[in-house]
Amino acid sequence: MTGAAVRRPTYGQALALITAAGAALRVLLAARQGLGFDEDFTAVAVSHSLGDTLRIVSRDSAPPLFYVLENAAASVGAAPWNLRLVPIVAGIALIPLLAILARRVAGDGAGLWAAAFTAFLPAALFTSTNARMYGLAGTLVVAAALLLWRALERPGALRWAAFGVAAGAALWTEYFAAVALGGVMVAALWLRPSRRTYVTACAVLAAAAATLVPWLVYASGQFGYANQGFWVAPLNLDGVAGTAGQLFAGPLTKADPPLFYVLLAAQIAAAIVSAIGLAALVVRRRRLTPDGLEYTFAVDHLAPFCLLACSGVVALAAVSIWRPLLDARYAGVMWLPLFALAGAGLALMPRPAATALISAVAVAGLTMTVGVTHSGATDLLPGIEARVRANDIVDADPDHYLLLLAEGGPRVVA
Repeated sequence: MTGAAVRRPTYGQALALITAAGAALRVLLAARQGLGFDEDFTAVAVSHSLGDTLRIVSRDSAPPLFYVLENAAASVGAAPWNLRLVPIVAGIALIPLLAILARRVAGDGAGLWAAAFTAFLPAALFTSTNARMYGLAGTLVVAAALLLWRALERPGALRWAAFGVAAGAALWTEYFAAVALGGVMVAALWLRPSRRTYVTACAVLAAAAATLVPWLVYASGQFGYANQGFWVAPLNLDGVAGTAGQLFAGPLTKADPPLFYVLLAAQIAAAIVSAIGLAALVVRRRRLTPDGLEYTFAVDHLAPFCLLACSGVVALAAVSIWRPLLDARYAGVMWLPLFALAGAGLALMPRPAATALISAVAVAGLTMTVGVTHSGATDLLPGIEARVRANDIVDADPDHYLLLLAEGGPRVVA
């Protein structure tokens, strides 16, 4: 008597399971963290009416779409969870998007490996639970790259419109998305579209960018920052290495020892696995096959598209020679297609080795949810409120002072 054969899940079912696991990790991490890493400005800006939020943002250095969405989320409640709802949703959406990108490079297996890689990677987890605009902008850039790719393959009004909407939304979320989309347009040349098709792509992108003009007129005060000093350090070897290190590891945690060393080890392990995945893609690139999928372009062209789509980071580094702008948060809007390539590299490895490596990434991701990776102002407030007296001075660092002003009691604020 033989038992019934175990039915393997379909590609769609497996992708849904991986995405659900990634969603659970993001919810767990977000629920344990106090606000920090510039999230205080988001909290203060969206604690007002929508009109006041737009006026505050118009004097800052960002477009308004993220803050409009955050203002809607904050209307439900000002807890950190509400403020992180937008980046969490964007981070969850990134998992299947990068799976689609990797699948087009090396088939179903690559798509699933890329999904698992993105679901558990510490850098992706941090971005998905940070109440800032970078995660949403990065997800929109990846969506725009995919939609452009499909529009170049089979041009049509609906495909061009979808690309324009995604590109426009990215630009309305983060100005550095313009650099990222420039890299995507460079990647499009690798696919060898006809001149007419490429001109159409440029025209659609220009139209999407033109929609931002009314906001730029309204927020003209932001241009005053162009001639002022910027907080990013001048370009140097340490800065480049630090930015590159955050590609897969994420920002350095601010946890207290010994948890700091545990989290740091997990981040380093994830970065090593990522490097191995990319190296495997380079070494075994000739084994890339369509895996039964239909492609308009030759398979040899697909992996370089993803690599060139990240070329905005190179442009950012070049500009930083004169005007320091290279920072992991800005680069994070541009380099996400590398995650898809790392997944494709894992798919080209022997399955036991790839499984062991992705398990290490999963352990690293789970470790991030074990403890608080940084202290938030709201975590500190009860102790400060209990100790502060009249005429005392509360000394707060830049990560915390805005939230202390917004959330503190009268004595703390005074």
